[in-house]
Amino acid sequence: MMSAEKENPLIPMGALTGKPDRNMISETLTAFKEVGITQYLLYPRSGCELEYLSEEWFDTCRIFLEEGKRLNFTSFWLYDEFNWPSGQCGGKIMRENPEYALHYLQVLEQNGTWTIREGKNPARPDVLNPEAMRAFVRSTHERYAEKLGEFFGTLIKGIFSDEPSFLYVWHGETPNEERLRIACYPGMREEYAERTGRQLDADLVYCLKNHCDPFWQPVVRELLGSRFQKAFMQPIRDWCTAHNLLLTGHLMDESSPAGALRASGRPLAVTDTFSLPGMDEIFTRRRMDNTEWLTLGTVEHGIRKNGNGGLAELFALGPCDMPLGQMKKMIRTASMFGINHYVLAVAQLDMRGNVEKSQYFNPYSRTQPWFHALKLLGEDAAAAAETAGKAFHPEIQIRYPDRECPLNELLIHLTAAQRQWSLIGKEETAGAPFVLRLEPVGILEENSGRIWNCQEQFLRDLDRTVPLQTFVTEKNGAPVKDVFLRTYADHSTEIVNFSASPERRALLLHRNGQKIPFVLEAEGTRSFPGWSVKTDRPNLKRLRFENGICRLRVNDSLTGLTLILRTYGGSAELRMDGKPVAAQQKCSSLPQGFRELCRETEIFDLEAGEHVFELLSDVPDYPYLPTAFLAGDFAVSDAVLSRYEEDGNGLEEYIGKLIQSGSFAVPVDASLLRIEADDLDTELFLDGESLGERAWAPFAWRIPGHFAGRTVEVKIVRSTSCGPMFGTKCFESDGNSWLSEFHPHGGVPHPVVELIPE
Repeated sequence: MMSAEKENPLIPMGALTGKPDRNMISETLTAFKEVGITQYLLYPRSGCELEYLSEEWFDTCRIFLEEGKRLNFTSFWLYDEFNWPSGQCGGKIMRENPEYALHYLQVLEQNGTWTIREGKNPARPDVLNPEAMRAFVRSTHERYAEKLGEFFGTLIKGIFSDEPSFLYVWHGETPNEERLRIACYPGMREEYAERTGRQLDADLVYCLKNHCDPFWQPVVRELLGSRFQKAFMQPIRDWCTAHNLLLTGHLMDESSPAGALRASGRPLAVTDTFSLPGMDEIFTRRRMDNTEWLTLGTVEHGIRKNGNGGLAELFALGPCDMPLGQMKKMIRTASMFGINHYVLAVAQLDMRGNVEKSQYFNPYSRTQPWFHALKLLGEDAAAAAETAGKAFHPEIQIRYPDRECPLNELLIHLTAAQRQWSLIGKEETAGAPFVLRLEPVGILEENSGRIWNCQEQFLRDLDRTVPLQTFVTEKNGAPVKDVFLRTYADHSTEIVNFSASPERRALLLHRNGQKIPFVLEAEGTRSFPGWSVKTDRPNLKRLRFENGICRLRVNDSLTGLTLILRTYGGSAELRMDGKPVAAQQKCSSLPQGFRELCRETEIFDLEAGEHVFELLSDVPDYPYLPTAFLAGDFAVSDAVLSRYEEDGNGLEEYIGKLIQSGSFAVPVDASLLRIEADDLDTELFLDGESLGERAWAPFAWRIPGHFAGRTVEVKIVRSTSCGPMFGTKCFESDGNSWLSEFHPHGGVPHPVVELIPE
């Protein structure tokens, strides 16, 4: 169940149809509160019979807020327009000043004669005109501040801006002689000339006349995008920030590079301007090949930049008989891109809007007999919103292109191949192992300089050089390409089924070197929580000397370390980085039987970089009585030390207890839990209750009935032998020693073990 502290992330997009009175408003909000919803978006839309931004409109909004406050609603959101797109104040801006209509350049050709003229679309606002947008803010935002400002930053959390764009240049009939139309603003031609040293009009005509690549497009789109950001987006963001509000909403035509560049010019930069970046996915696409991966990746970029989460407007096109499972799947998919606010479009008070908006209908209201099930959807959405906040480190970053290119196809291929990707800007600093640019010659990988002219070949090379660590296959091990998988920094994994088949699927999750069978429902999702692995004593690194020298590289600065030197069978004397090592303390980091034969240094720190240990005394390094150890809270891989991330990795020479913990959804029909425990003595706890200890196979536990169907806190305690502390290097020989087959085999095979229900 959703705890009282967690805000339900579902936000009904409340279309204020008719002239609602206090009784109607109270009934509506009470119904939502009874199903756990405590957020609401006030949406002026077709079917509203209140004059937009009139006193009656504001009085009605105030009643919503008063009733919401009485019912302990947590958040209300304002919508900055009547219908859409934002920027026109229901048409008022263009009526008051015709120059505030969107300007464009029109290229015409008739009988071989080319002309360019300017025009305006009187039905759309000029989001490139700072004065027009100041008039919009005065007419809309400042009126809300005047009438409802007492609620700003408390009950009213933000303002929603819907599909502002400079793409709305067409109106009426298009002349037969028209060859091109683009938005423009005063000074754009001069700025183009400064950037390129050429004349824009001449370049437009040249490209059209010669049917060549429109080389003017990247510069013009950059100019338009920058102007859009400065004239519309940034001033409204600044206004919202000054009034303690979030700016949210979404852009237009985000689903392809071609459309997004035409509509916004600089899609990533403009999206980043939202303090709560958003998107819409009103089609609820459910196949791998048509899902809006680019839209999702674009809003994820803005979410990373701002750190406030993100928003998605969902489901408006329906159909109105969409199953709740499809809604759950769409919300879960959105959450995997960092989105934690889910707008239910559209929650009409009544259906008057269906007269004007007659082609689509999907009500989130008491009209739906399943309305009570919004409680279940909200509980799952709350879990999805928690997933949205997890850190994600992609293995592949892709630079957003400045021209049309097959980016959507690449994203589909990468997603189908279960590869982890994200988008970055053209000049943005990259941090992933692979950084891709789509060039005319193919896919360029920036770190290596290698170019592939075929996406399939790139993926084959990637599979060969960097095998997947976490992935899903069919039960027989055959590859699958119709699941969306994401693994987070805490090692949890989310999976969504994008198969078109209506059948349940028996699959395998490969993780931590193990195979976890699971069933994925049609339209289904699955969550595999991450695990943390703690230790009950310091990790060890045996120092191995060659010609009296041991070199270790430290990736991260480490604190709280000690050195342990043997005092029996010859006393070890060391220098560390040229300085003598004083080991005068009683040894506490080794187990009984060894600690009595050693001394330990006081605690010290090691900075990142290479460190050199010199053995000064001529003492043997016995296989089972090492000369020296480094001890502390670190991870080790060969001769490289890093900060231990509680992920189980880097404990190859650790001895002691491995205390693994996390949460686990116990299937309602499971009777047994099994672990591949690496033959280590293991005790299993569910919600603090011990299910017993196992010292040999089968490592399986009967599930008490009161845990079935619940999500429980799991603790798995494994106890190692003392073998890992010796490592394996000192047992390597020419193969003639009859004892070689009896030496310890080294560290724990699985740094993290998986619970497998049966």
